[in-house]
Amino acid sequence: MLIERASELKTLQGLLETARLGRGSVVLLTGEAGIGKTSLVEAFAADVHNCAQIASGMCDALFTPRPLGPVLEIAASLGGECAELASMRSGADRLFPAILSAASSPDRPGVVIIEDIHWADFGTLDFLRFLGRRISALSIVLVATYRDDEIDQAHPLHQVLGDLPSKSVHHITLKPLSFDGIAQLNHSKKFSTDEILSVSGGNPFFVTELLASQGNEITVAPRSVREVVNGRLNRITAPERSFLETASLIPVPIDLTLLDGLFEEPVDILAKGCIGHGLLKQDGDGLIRFRHELARLATADRLTRNEQTEIHEKLLATLLNRDDPPLDQLVHHAAGALNSAAVLEYAPIAARRAAEIGAHREATGHLATALDFVSDADTELAATLYENWAYEAGLSLQIDDDVIDARQHAVSLWRALGRTDKVGENLRWLSRLYWYRGEASKALQFLDRAVEIFENEGASAEKAMAFSMRSQFHMLNDRMPEAIAWGERAIDMAAAFDSDDVLIHALNNVGSAKLLRGSVEGLADMERSLQLARKLGRHEDVARVYTNLSEYAVEFRDFALAEQVLSDGIAFDTEHDLDSWTFYLIGWLAHLRLAQGRLTDAETIAQGVMDRRNQTLLMKLPAQIVLAKARVRLGRPGAHTALSEALRAALSTGESQYIVPVRTTFVEAAALDGTPSVAEEHLNAVLSVGKDSVMNWRMAELWFWGLRCGLDLERRMFGDLPPPYQHIEAGELDAAARAFGGLGMKYHEAYLRMLCGGHTDIISAHRIAVEMQARPLVTQCRNIAIERGIQGALAQEPRGPYSAARSHPMGLTNREQEVLRELAVGATNQEIADALSRSRRTVENHVSSILKKLNATSRTDVILRIQNEPWLLPNT
Repeated sequence: MLIERASELKTLQGLLETARLGRGSVVLLTGEAGIGKTSLVEAFAADVHNCAQIASGMCDALFTPRPLGPVLEIAASLGGECAELASMRSGADRLFPAILSAASSPDRPGVVIIEDIHWADFGTLDFLRFLGRRISALSIVLVATYRDDEIDQAHPLHQVLGDLPSKSVHHITLKPLSFDGIAQLNHSKKFSTDEILSVSGGNPFFVTELLASQGNEITVAPRSVREVVNGRLNRITAPERSFLETASLIPVPIDLTLLDGLFEEPVDILAKGCIGHGLLKQDGDGLIRFRHELARLATADRLTRNEQTEIHEKLLATLLNRDDPPLDQLVHHAAGALNSAAVLEYAPIAARRAAEIGAHREATGHLATALDFVSDADTELAATLYENWAYEAGLSLQIDDDVIDARQHAVSLWRALGRTDKVGENLRWLSRLYWYRGEASKALQFLDRAVEIFENEGASAEKAMAFSMRSQFHMLNDRMPEAIAWGERAIDMAAAFDSDDVLIHALNNVGSAKLLRGSVEGLADMERSLQLARKLGRHEDVARVYTNLSEYAVEFRDFALAEQVLSDGIAFDTEHDLDSWTFYLIGWLAHLRLAQGRLTDAETIAQGVMDRRNQTLLMKLPAQIVLAKARVRLGRPGAHTALSEALRAALSTGESQYIVPVRTTFVEAAALDGTPSVAEEHLNAVLSVGKDSVMNWRMAELWFWGLRCGLDLERRMFGDLPPPYQHIEAGELDAAARAFGGLGMKYHEAYLRMLCGGHTDIISAHRIAVEMQARPLVTQCRNIAIERGIQGALAQEPRGPYSAARSHPMGLTNREQEVLRELAVGATNQEIADALSRSRRTVENHVSSILKKLNATSRTDVILRIQNEPWLLPNT
C-alpha cells in the first residue's frame, strides 16, 4: 500500500497521457535511500501495465558496473529485435535506436524505468542521454531513480542531466512520511506514532523495519538502519542468517544455484524462509535480491573482513566451475577474495568485452582492479595493463597526470624487456595525449622520439600510424608538403598491413594538406576517407573529415561547398551525439557567416558555442576566434579583450591555423582604430613563420590589413595572392570590390567600395555596412561622406543600440521560425496549425522547408539541433 504518494502517482499518470500524444518526458525521481522510490515506480507500472509497455532495468553496486546492464534488461523485456540484440550484447549504435523504436508507440506508449542510476555504468548514462535528448518527440516516459544525497557535482550523472532538455524533464523528490502517514501503517499500535516518527524521521524503509521488529517498546532509538536490520537478523534461524550474510556479498539479482552446496539445508528452503520474513524478494524470473539495498549493506557490515574474504572465495570457486560465468561477477568476487591470479586473468578479459560494446569507463574499472594486483604480474603483463588502462581511461576519463603516468610506466617496462616497438607505440600515444591536452610542444617531442624509434624498426601498422600522426602534425601547422610526404608513407604501409584505421587517418591528412594548398585533388582522398569511415562506423573519423573539409571550403571561399559540408557534418555529429565535434563544426559555421559578412549571425552562433559547458579549449577555439573577430567588425565594447583572450588560447596550441587568424585580426583592428604600432608586432610574428607555412588567403588578408595600417611591407614576403587581392595589388579597386561581391564576401566588398572613393561607391559601401551593423566601417564611410558633402544621400542609421539582425542564421523565414518554436516543444502539425491559425497543409509545407534548411530527416533531428544550437530559435 502506497502512503502519501498519490500526488506523485498522479503526476506520472498524467505524463503518460501526454506521451500518448507524442510528447514524452524524463522523470527524475529522487530522494534518500529508503524513501520509497522503488515502491512508487512499481505501483505506477502496476497501474498502467494494461495500456503501456513497461521496460525496466536496475543498476547494481558491483565494484565495476555491468556494461549496459540495465539497458540490456530493458531491451530483453521489450522482446523482438531488442531482445535479440541484447542477447548478442550489441553495442549502443544498434541497441539504443532499436529500444527507442520499440518503446515509442502512440497506441501503447512506453514506460522505461532505470533504477539507481547513481550506480550506472557510462554506457547506461549514455543511454539516458540518448533517449532523454530525443524524448520530447517520442511516446515514452523515461523514469530514472537516484539518491540525490549521494552524488556530488563531480559525479558524471550531473553532466548527463545537464544535457537533457529542461522543458522535457520533470523532477519528483519524495519526502518523508508525515505523522498521519505513519499512523496509517501503525496498525498494531505497539509503538506510538510519535516514537516511530522520532526514530525513523519518516523514512518509509525505517518505519516498516521498526514495525516489523519484535517487542512492544523502543528501548533505545536505533541510530542507523544497521541496528534495525541486526535486530531482525538476530531473531531468525542461524542457517537463514548465514544464508543472508553470504547473499549480501552478491550485489546483483541472485540465481539460487550460485549458492548450491554452500549450506547444509537446501538453498530454496532458506530463501523462502527469508522471503517469508520480508528480508528478501523474488522477481518473475526466479532471481532473488534483498528487499532494499540498505538491508543488503547492513547485512554485509555484520561480517568481518576475513569472513567476507572467505565468502568471496567460495562464490568465486562456484563461478569458476560454471560454463561461461559472468565476467563482471568473476572479477568482483576475485577481488573480494584477494585472489590476484584470478583478477589478473579475468579482469583484462572483462575489460576487453566491455570495450567491444563501447563501455570504456567499465573497461577502465576492470583494468584498474587488475592494477591493484599488478605487483603479482610479470613484467609483460604489467606493461600491457598500464598501456591498456591508459588507453581506456583516455577515452572515458579526463586525460590527467594519472593517464600520462600509466603510459610512462608502460614505456619503462617495455624498455626493460627490450621491446622497442612497444616503446615507440606508447611514445606515440603520449604524443597524442599531450596534443589533446593542448600541449603541442610536448606532443611533438614525444612524436619525434616515436618516429625515430620506428625508423629503425620494420614495417608495422603501429609504425604506419606514427607516420600518419606526423603527417597530421605537419598539416595542422601548415607544413603541407611534409604532411603529404609522411601521409603517403603511412598509406603505403597501411595497405601492406590492411589497416583501415591508418588508411582513414592518413587519407584525411593528405587530402586536407592538398586542399589547403589549393589542389582540388585532395577532394578524392577526403571522399575515400569519408566513405571508408562511414562504412566501418568510425564516427569520429567521419566527423574529422567533415571538419577538415569545412575548413578548406571556408578558407578558400567556396561558400556553396561550405554550406553543404557544414550542413551535412553538423547533422551527422548531432545525430551521433558527438558534441565536441558538433561545437567545433558550429564554430566553422560561424566562420562562414563571418566571411559572408553576416556579422551578427556569426556573433550569435559563436556565442552559442562559448556558452556551452564542459567543452575543451580546442573544441571552442574556432568559435572563440570568430567571436573576437565579429566583435571587432561590429565595434562591440570589449572587442580587444576578447581578441587578447583568443590569442592566449591560440598560442597555447602552438598551431598556426589558430594563431595566424587572431594575429591578423589584431592588424585589422589596428587599421580600423588607426593604431598602426599595434599592428606591426602581430604582422612580424606571422611573417617570421614564413609564407610557405601559411595559406595564401590568410597571407593575403594579413597583407591587405598591413597596407591599410600604412606599414612598409615587402610584397614578396606574402607569396601568391588570390584573385581579389591581385586586383588590389594592381590598383584595380573597383574590380576587387566586384570580385569580393561575386564570392559573397559582403564586408570586404563594402570596404573596397569605400576605398574606391566615388560618391556612388561611398553610398553603396555605407548601405552595406549599415545592413551588416559594422559600426567602425559605418563611421569611416560617414566621415568620408561628410568630407565630400554627400552625407544626406546616406542610408538611415538606427538610433541608439543596433537592433538584432532580422535574418535567421539558417535562412528561416519569420513564419518558419514560429513553426520551429512549436516543433521544439513536440507539437504535432495539427497543434501547430491551431496555434498559428494556419491550415495543416500550410504547416506541413513549413515543416518540410525547415527540415530541408536544417538538413534534418525527422522532427527528432530538429529537436536535437535546437538543443545543441539554441540560437536556431527566434528571440522571445
